[in-house]
Amino acid sequence: MRLTWLIVFLVLACAAGYGFTIAFRKKLNILLLGAKDEPFAQPGVRWKNFVSKILLQSKMIKEPYGVVHFFIFWGFIFICLGEIPFILEGLFPQYPIPFLGTNPYFFLVKDVLAALVFVGLMVGLIRRWIVRPKRLYRTMEAFLVVLFIMLVILTEWISTGAKYALEPHSVAYALDPVYRSVAALLSGLSESALVGIRDGVWWFHTVILLIFLVYIPNSKHLHLIAAPFNAYFGSLKPLGGQIKKLDLEDETVEEFGVSRIEGYTWNQLLDCFACGECGRCMDNCPANLSGKPLNPKELLSRTLKHHLLAKGEVMQKYGLKSTGEESAEAIAEIAATHPEDAAILQQSLINDVVTEDVLWSCTTCMSCQVQCPVSNEHVNKIIDLRRYLVTMEGNFSPELQATFRNIENNSNPWGVGWNKRDEWAAELNIKRMGEAENAEYLFFVGCAGSFDNRARQVSAAVAKIFQAARVNFVILGSEEKCCGEFARRAGNEYLYQSLVAENVELLNGYNVKKIITTCPHCLNTLRNEYPEFGGHYEVIHHTQFINELISSGKLKLKQDPVSEPQKIVYHDSCYLGRYQQEYTAPRELFSKVPGVQLMEMDRHHDKSFCCGAGGGRMWMEEHLGERINDMRVEQALAKKPQAIGANCPYCITMLEDGIKETQDSEQLVQVVDPAELIVKLI
Repeated sequence: MRLTWLIVFLVLACAAGYGFTIAFRKKLNILLLGAKDEPFAQPGVRWKNFVSKILLQSKMIKEPYGVVHFFIFWGFIFICLGEIPFILEGLFPQYPIPFLGTNPYFFLVKDVLAALVFVGLMVGLIRRWIVRPKRLYRTMEAFLVVLFIMLVILTEWISTGAKYALEPHSVAYALDPVYRSVAALLSGLSESALVGIRDGVWWFHTVILLIFLVYIPNSKHLHLIAAPFNAYFGSLKPLGGQIKKLDLEDETVEEFGVSRIEGYTWNQLLDCFACGECGRCMDNCPANLSGKPLNPKELLSRTLKHHLLAKGEVMQKYGLKSTGEESAEAIAEIAATHPEDAAILQQSLINDVVTEDVLWSCTTCMSCQVQCPVSNEHVNKIIDLRRYLVTMEGNFSPELQATFRNIENNSNPWGVGWNKRDEWAAELNIKRMGEAENAEYLFFVGCAGSFDNRARQVSAAVAKIFQAARVNFVILGSEEKCCGEFARRAGNEYLYQSLVAENVELLNGYNVKKIITTCPHCLNTLRNEYPEFGGHYEVIHHTQFINELISSGKLKLKQDPVSEPQKIVYHDSCYLGRYQQEYTAPRELFSKVPGVQLMEMDRHHDKSFCCGAGGGRMWMEEHLGERINDMRVEQALAKKPQAIGANCPYCITMLEDGIKETQDSEQLVQVVDPAELIVKLI
């Protein structure tokens, strides 16, 4: 009898194993069609990320349901361990498995966690099918996975409970409340009935388990396997330094940026399989929430993934490694006999798969990546597509065309003459870099701080604070040029790299070591992106630096309350907050102003809502959905403040524009940088 069991089990297991292997190998081969990359350096840091993000579920537990998922994750691991003695002892009952099959404490822990998994799955079903948040799609695929896991748990409980009823003196199950409860329910049945339940349910459980095994690599729940690898192989660069440098002088490169799915690196494509479709990205994406066509979850888990699978399967079918120019002749031959396959191979990633409106909706705020619990990287995929559009096709909006031209002609997006860059400092007696020796700090004012009338006020306030604290600083004056941040994120890599080359030559020529800036966009670019081009500087934001001046006693403040509004609601900028993880310094500065009561918006810190200016959007009109800056202003005004605090010139502009759109002109709420209040106390 047991020999028959063993033969049937081996046949089923081999069939399931074969099905799993074929499906998994197909996905792996498709993944390896991506461009080569070598994310293997710093294994110690990578293992730390793996432990934090996967084993400890550090990102997942930041939301209430994430705690439920934590127990589902660990419960699932113990359930899988419990399958070893359950299956083997069903086949070889006379040979108990050491430790796993005989240790009562293991079964106790396993089934406590399994019970929590079962409850968690019930909560998940209610949440997805009854509460119905928009971020969770209601699909048969999602339902089947929950059903499979619940059946695996229930059938193991019933079969082992029947076994315990047959062997009431078994030490292994003595502490387990679930098995004891099931055994108690079945205690009135005959021995033959108990044997029938034990064996029949064992087979039902085994078949369900093997079906589930085959189903995983053929469904979105491939993320159970892909997510741990994604956490390990994810980028170790700072969040703001992950854009890949293009070698524009390499004449062997067919295209710059990405226009074909295989143009992404294999570990970028791994994101598509790692996505668990939890929807945290879409729940925190300002483009999605404002009604624009970009949905980061849809982009990864549906659009790019489905195209990758379809195209990858055809490429494997014909042995193609690429669909670039070198494959044109082969694709033409395929078109003669299989036009439907050729049509898939000839699809452009841009417009045929991802629309331009999707690409240009992104503000590069990074909220999607920061919220993602499995380390997916959405933003750089969008920037890579933009870089192809702009660099290879010259395809971009008229607004961007004018702004790019302004930078080319006058080294700033405003298009104001370069000789007027230091007009804001005309009456402040600030030395220029060429006039001073051994200056400790360069105040990199930035284009907004030099040309935007509102941002100029912040620049002046910061300079006055530095002078009061006797900081040894200089500015570049008319020698300063745009850092290039906007150009790069808008896809113009040529313009960006030309600006970087000029700036690095200038800064290194002056032997600059330390830089202070009021613009978080400049901060991120100079700190995280310039090193790849030979520019290695210690860069700090003005709020961080001023906070240090006060804390160290180098800057003394009056304790008289300022005449400014006192209830201030604070807005975290994306490029200082999420990109640099700096949330404390600006808040501490506001708190140092006597009489100021600082308030938080509902969306704050790493969940702060973008102002809408990043990623080149500052220079583009919003034609789709709601205006993002208007939405952020409404969130701020809901707290009934007297002022909105900000730390970025782009944010100040966008918030002030939003206030003008939503408020009576006679009762406008102010937007203030903390430096503008601190300067009144020196």
